[in-house]
Amino acid sequence: MADRYGYGNHIVVSMERAGAALRQILDVVTNEVRMGVNAGVKQTAKETAKITRESGGYSDTSTNRGGKYRKSITYRFNTRGITCEAQIYASGHEYSLTHLLENGHHLWNKPGVMTGSFKHWKTGEEYADAHVAQNILRNIKF
Repeated sequence: MADRYGYGNHIVVSMERAGAALRQILDVVTNEVRMGVNAGVKQTAKETAKITRESGGYSDTSTNRGGKYRKSITYRFNTRGITCEAQIYASGHEYSLTHLLENGHHLWNKPGVMTGSFKHWKTGEEYADAHVAQNILRNIKF
């Protein structure tokens, strides 16, 4: 926009160029918001994975895994077009323990006896729900 003159926060353009000026301003704002949302979601996923990992309430010796399950909890962040998503999961073969630890299960060698449940995924989910909006707003800069 060669004929654009800026006065502080004001932009002065001719009526013929007003549509192009508005489109350019909206494109800049859209990109800043998109980058802020992506950064906020990624930050929330990273924090949620850490909280899920630490809030198990189970000891590494009780699962007989030597910390392998706890260390396997990680996150994945993907963007597709204008959307982004994050997933917290147990990597490797450790994913098969997730349901058993979260909900408890019957012991095959002791009929009628169930193991205790460790609500570590629920804690992480509640944290993510409570903090994702705050992290997004913190990362959007105008």
